[in-house]
Order: sequence, then C-alpha cells, then structure tokens
Amino acid sequence: MTTEGTASVETALGEALAAIEEERDTLAEGAVRADRDAAFPKDSVEVLRRRRLLGAGIPAAHGGLGLDLPALAEIALRLGELCGSTAMIWAMHQIQVHALVRGAGKQPLIAEALRRAAAEQQLIASVTSEAGIGGNLRESRAALEPLGAGYEFTKHATTVSYGEEADAYLVTLRRGAAAAPADQVLVLARADQVRLRATGAWNTLGMRGTRSAPLELRGLVDAGQVLDEPFGAIATRSMVPVSHLLWAAAWTGIAAGAHRRAVHCSRARARTALRTGAFTPDPRLGRMHAALRALVDGVRQFAGDHARWERAGEFDGDLTARANALKITASEETVRVAVLALEVCGMAGYSEDGEFSVARHLRDLYSGRLMISNDKLNAVNSEVLLFGDDVLA
Repeated sequence: MTTEGTASVETALGEALAAIEEERDTLAEGAVRADRDAAFPKDSVEVLRRRRLLGAGIPAAHGGLGLDLPALAEIALRLGELCGSTAMIWAMHQIQVHALVRGAGKQPLIAEALRRAAAEQQLIASVTSEAGIGGNLRESRAALEPLGAGYEFTKHATTVSYGEEADAYLVTLRRGAAAAPADQVLVLARADQVRLRATGAWNTLGMRGTRSAPLELRGLVDAGQVLDEPFGAIATRSMVPVSHLLWAAAWTGIAAGAHRRAVHCSRARARTALRTGAFTPDPRLGRMHAALRALVDGVRQFAGDHARWERAGEFDGDLTARANALKITASEETVRVAVLALEVCGMAGYSEDGEFSVARHLRDLYSGRLMISNDKLNAVNSEVLLFGDDVLA
C-alpha cells in the first residue's frame, strides 16, 4: 500500500473510531436491550448504517471506506467493548464482504452487488451451516439446480446469524446435484431472491442479539451470482482466517469491556478504602491486564501478517494453523479475563444490573468455543503441524 493509501486508511479509521465513541451511549444501551430480550439490536445497527460503517471493508472504488484488515480489527475491538452482539453482527458482515471483493474484479453482478451494499449500507449474512453436516464449512448437502438462465436452491441451515434482518446472503452449495459434498461454490443471493422459513428459535445463554436461528432458504439466482472461484479456495484465503481474526477481535473487545468495569469497580472501592487508610491493590487486575494485553497484541499481529500474506498471495497451511490458534486462544483466554473481572467485582459483577455487571460479557464470551469447535480446530492444527515447519518460524 502506498504512503498516500496508508494515510487514507488511517484517516478513515480515525473517523470510524471517533464515530463509535460519539455513539457510545446508544450502543451500550442497545447491548442491554438486545441481551434482555434476545432481540436484534436495531438501533445499534442503524448507527452503523448512518455512520456508513457497514461499508468499512468495501473498497473505495465500489463506494466503501476501503479499510484493510488491521483497521477492521480495531473497529471490531471497539464495538465489542460496547456490545458483543453488535460487534459480532458487524464482524460477520465484514467477513462476507471480504469474501466477495476478489470476485468483484471479474464478475459484473458481484461488483454491482458491492456497490449497492455500500450505497445502501446493506447487511450481508452467511449461510454455511446445514442440517446433517452441522458446522462443517467444507461440505454441503444442498446443491445448485439449473433453472432457465440461472439456478435455484433449497438449504436447511442450522444457524443463520441475523438472517431475518439481512439484505443479502452468501450461501455455500454443491456445484450441482452430482457434485461431491466438498465440491462447493459460494452464491450471493439478494433478500428479494430468497424465501425464508424459520425452523427454530433463538433463546440462548449469550450473543442473544445476533438472532442466529435456524432457517430454510429457497432461492433463485442468476448464473453471474455464483462466484467463479471455488469455495475451498475462498475459505482458505479469506473466510476462515478473516472469520477467526474478526471474531477474536470482537471477543477481545468484550473482554476489554469486562476489564474496564472491574477497574472502575476497584477504583470505587479504593476511594472508600483510602479514606480509612487501608488500601491494597487487587493483584487480579494485573493478571487480567496481562492476559488482555496479550490478546490485543495477538489480534493486531495476525491482522498485519494476514494483510501482508494477502498482498503477496501466500495462503498455505501456516496461515490456517495461525488463524486457528488465534481463534482457540481468544475464545478461551477472553473467558478467563471475564472470570477475573467477575471475581474482582464480586456480587456487583454477578448481578445482571448495575454499572459493574459482567454477566452479559461472560455469557457472550462462552459462545466463542462453539463457533467452530475448538477440538476440531486443534485436530486440524495437529495434522498441519505434523507435516509442517518449526512452529516458531
């Protein structure tokens, strides 16, 4: 990236972070409502639209902000601190955008979809899960079926985050009825091309505002809405590493929010204790800060490395292993940070109400271990590392 391009990204990122800070109260209040009611955070997503943050990862040539992965990670961190559900919705949308960008350079309908998404600040959802395969990203049961000049499909998804609120969907499908489960394509379907049928409810421990209920989707799309690049290649270079990066950033932001509450609670207690002359700093604050600092540094390091790999076109087993490691570490260590915050705050943290409550933060963070099982990722990494180079290389 040129110096001019870097300056432009830094300016746009600064403006985005300033906008989030200006909307802090709306986002924080929306987090409470979304969690309490298991409701989509409409007001918070409207803030993202109004501030044009849904177009953050769309290239400037298509009307977006043109932010790179390190900048997107910073936004996810900041949003996570205020509302876990909003951060995850924004992150998952950006993951879909990133998967589309390469196709936009070669396929007119994909390019037009990105321009429309930027102009209208549309929300794009992912449909990769499926009944019968669970969260196995690399296999599909549903297939494209030729119909006239286009294709139709029916897919029974086990989870579709914000599916009933989305303006478009990225759907994994077998290339055709005779194709193997792993012979997949990625299809961009507009909301007006899809019929939805809810097949279950969403009343969960955490991430309640993402509204990730199971859906049946029946769609009819033009041939040009099927991405030319095989899904396996898109998953390796984009969807898997970018998912793990932005998920990790959102979770780390949530942990930072819990950390902030623990610090404020400790300061309030310190003010009282100092009046009596008996004050001892809580060592758990130091442990919490150390764990959180390592998480933030890990997110930023991977974001910068992936951006460099992307520019060089280097996508291999090392990228997969590092992305998996980041996801595993973030999903486990952020919970540890939130538990420490709970211990510091005590009953004030255990309560669902009040300025020192970290109940929502802890519940939201437990979702991370389930968004692609850590055991599955550890198994993948074990296989990669058996035949790979030095882990410190």
